[in-house]
Amino acid sequence: MKFNPNEETLMDRGPEAHTPELLESYHSSTYAWQPGMTDDDGNPMKLRISKSSLNGFGWCPYQYKANYIYNLSQEETEDMVRGTNVHAIVEHFWDAVKDVKDEAIELLEAGKERQSRRLLKSVIPKPPMPYLLGEDEVIDTWFEWQWNRFKVTEGYNWAAVGNEVSAHASIDVDVDLELEQMIVPVHLRGFIDTIFPDGDGGFVLMELKTGKWTPKKAKSMREEMQFYRLMLEEGNYMRYLPVTHWAWEFPRGWANGGTKAEWELEDTSTRKTSYAPRTVMNNIKKLVKAHIMDSFEPAPKTWRGPDGETLTSCQMCSFMEICPAWATDEHEEEEV
Repeated sequence: MKFNPNEETLMDRGPEAHTPELLESYHSSTYAWQPGMTDDDGNPMKLRISKSSLNGFGWCPYQYKANYIYNLSQEETEDMVRGTNVHAIVEHFWDAVKDVKDEAIELLEAGKERQSRRLLKSVIPKPPMPYLLGEDEVIDTWFEWQWNRFKVTEGYNWAAVGNEVSAHASIDVDVDLELEQMIVPVHLRGFIDTIFPDGDGGFVLMELKTGKWTPKKAKSMREEMQFYRLMLEEGNYMRYLPVTHWAWEFPRGWANGGTKAEWELEDTSTRKTSYAPRTVMNNIKKLVKAHIMDSFEPAPKTWRGPDGETLTSCQMCSFMEICPAWATDEHEEEEV
C-alpha cells in the first residue's frame, strides 16, 4: 500500500530547472548517451547523471546498463515501497509544519512541551489504510529526532529551508583515453531531500535513508552528499550556498543486520570529508569512460548476512535472465 499526502509526486513536478540554460541542458541530455549522439535537429546530446545512476554504475555496471540505457524497470520491492511512503510523509511534514511552527515555539517557551510536541506531530497524516511494512515505527523514530532537535534549538533555524530541492548542473568532464583526451559535456540531475540553515550563514544537506545503517556506510554517504554539493555549486544555487555541513538519517538503521537507528552530522571542511570531491569526480569520469568505450561488465558482489549466510548482489537484481555473468555456470563474485 502506497500513501502520498503531497499534491504531486517528484515525477509529476518535471525538470524544474532554475535557469533557462539549465533547462535547455537537461532537455539535451540522456542516460543512454553515446559519443556523437545528436537530437532530431542535429544538436549534440549530453550524458545525464544522477546520484542514483552514479551509484547504480558503482554497484554493477551491467545492472546500470539494463536500467538506464536499455530503460528496463526493476521489480518494486517492499523496501522500495516503505522508502517511498516514509519519504512522502517527511516531504509533507516540512511543508505543513510551517503553519504551526510559531505556535509550537510559543508553547515550548511557555513550558508546555507536551502540547508543543502534539502540535508538531499533528501535521503527520494517517493513511486511509494501516501501513503494512512498519512505516509507523520508522516515522515515529524520525519524528522523535526532529522533536529533540526542536527542543535544543527552541525552534529557531530548525525547519528545512529546502524540501525535495530540484537541482541541475552542467559540467565538462575531461576523460583520459589511451591515445587522447576527450572533453564530454555532462548534465547532473537530482532531488535533495532537505536543506537546513546552519545558523551561521551556511547550509546543511540532509539525506534520509530507510535501509540499514553500519559505520562503513559513512564513506558512501559522504560521496552522495558531495554529488549534491557539486550540483548546487556548479548550478549556482546561491540561496543554498555555502554548504558547510552534511548529514544523514537512518531511522530504520537496525534492519537487515544494521547496527542501530542513527543520524550523523559532519563538517564539510574537515580532513575526514576532504577526499569526497576528488572521489566523486573520479567516479563520474569512470562512468563517462564506460559510455565512450561501451564497457559495462557485470560485477557480482557477495557479503555475509546477519545470520552468517552468504548473500549476493545478484539476488536483488531483476536482470539476471539477460546478464552475461549468468549466461554460463562460471562467474566470479567480488566480496564486499
